Amino acid sequence: MNTQRYKYPEEILPSLRDVSFVCPLCHGELVSLKNGFYCKPCAKKYRLHGGIPDFRVFPDPYLDYEQDRVRTNIILDKLEKMALPDLLEFYWSLSDVTPKSLRSKFIRSVMLGEYRAQNILETIGCPSDDTGGDTLIEIGSGTGNFLAVAVSRYRQVIGVDIAMRWLHLSRRRFMDLGIDEPPLVCCCAEYLPFPKNSFNTTVSSSTLEFVRDPTKTLSECARTLKKDGLLYINTVNRYSIARDPYVNLWGVGYLPRSWQNNYVRWRRQADYKCVNLLSLNQIRSAAAKSFSIVSVGLPNLHNSILSRLSTFERLQAKAYLTLKKLTFLHGILIWITPHWDITLRK
Repeated sequence: MNTQRYKYPEEILPSLRDVSFVCPLCHGELVSLKNGFYCKPCAKKYRLHGGIPDFRVFPDPYLDYEQDRVRTNIILDKLEKMALPDLLEFYWSLSDVTPKSLRSKFIRSVMLGEYRAQNILETIGCPSDDTGGDTLIEIGSGTGNFLAVAVSRYRQVIGVDIAMRWLHLSRRRFMDLGIDEPPLVCCCAEYLPFPKNSFNTTVSSSTLEFVRDPTKTLSECARTLKKDGLLYINTVNRYSIARDPYVNLWGVGYLPRSWQNNYVRWRRQADYKCVNLLSLNQIRSAAAKSFSIVSVGLPNLHNSILSRLSTFERLQAKAYLTLKKLTFLHGILIWITPHWDITLRK
């Protein structure tokens, strides 16, 4: 093995040449290779795939390493040939996990993602319209909708995801928008390959319910946040009275976990075994182990997203906002709200 030291691997994407990395397992120094990194104490090599480093300790819940590699290569072959909507249609045509009945819903959700991102930025109070802000990382960056909006608001924005294929697919969004591609890193949320005290802000939306270990994930977010840093999480409530957004069904969370996957397979022909929605008590308990300030609030719905909802969704949203104004109901709503806006500080 050639362990000649480079500042960065030769084949790494240019956007990553200003990011500091450590071994996700031991947090020690890495040696740069031509096509990856090497940790001597762990005797572990982390390769690049299409210029993006793969620091995963375990594969994502849906595809193993080899399946993800094959799917990623297919995406790379189409990356320069298809706009994002067409690429998404093509991608989901390859999936045997997502039923056809839900694909159009997911594609629409992805295309509305930038408006939801604006909703998050307004909620956390980011820098408004300049590039003088601080460093931000998104855990579970998916198709890049949040990154595309945040990149102009912060000095450095980094996206991480456990699925290499999604990271490369997200590059198409930046191409279509004509904006510079932010640094993208493949890793597990439970094992972040960054030094401690790296970021001012961490954002995670619709991700905590898919990780193997939520408590470990929050611990890693705390480790990599600066002393006065903020972690924002939006996650679906297990005991919501609204439909589960991942399978468009009511009441899944009220079933015992051992029943949920079979029920969803029966109703939607979809796989639910990788979804682990949390309750309010579970969120508070996990967060308190790593953060001293834990705020779990009712979600905001800003105009940037309300105007783009379907008629039925807009009626539901307006009913929710009406109830939210009645402060004496907050103690009830917090237990049954569709999702939460959670802010955590060390």
